Formats: sequence, structure tokens, C-alpha cells
Amino acid sequence: VDLMRDDYIEKDRSRGIYFTQDWVSLPGVMPVASGGIHVWHMPALVEIFGDDACLQFGGGTLGHP
Repeated sequence: VDLMRDDYIEKDRSRGIYFTQDWVSLPGVMPVASGGIHVWHMPALVEIFGDDACLQFGGGTLGHP
């Protein structure tokens, strides 16, 4: 997740980075977990992303409380 703060990222397949990414002067980005997640996924997502991320809960939470 700290990769999101770097301006330039080298390809490193061992870390799951399959393309060199040159962000140049793009504004900062925030990692987001979204799509089919619900409240029971939250502990694992916080462990993966830390507490500096956006967890977008929608229909998975509203439709399946």
C-alpha cells in the first residue's frame, strides 16, 4: 500500500508489481477496497490495507446485514 505514495515504481514480479508505473505529478491516491465486501470482511481488509484506506461498503452490507 505504501507504493501509492511513490512517484515512480519499478516492475517487480516478486512483489506483484507487473508494470513499471510512472505517476509523474499525479496527485496522491488512496487505496480502496470495494465491490462485494461486507462488514465481516473488515478485519481482514484492515489487516491488509491498514487504517489508512477507504473501505466502500454498499449493497453487500445493506442487502445482507
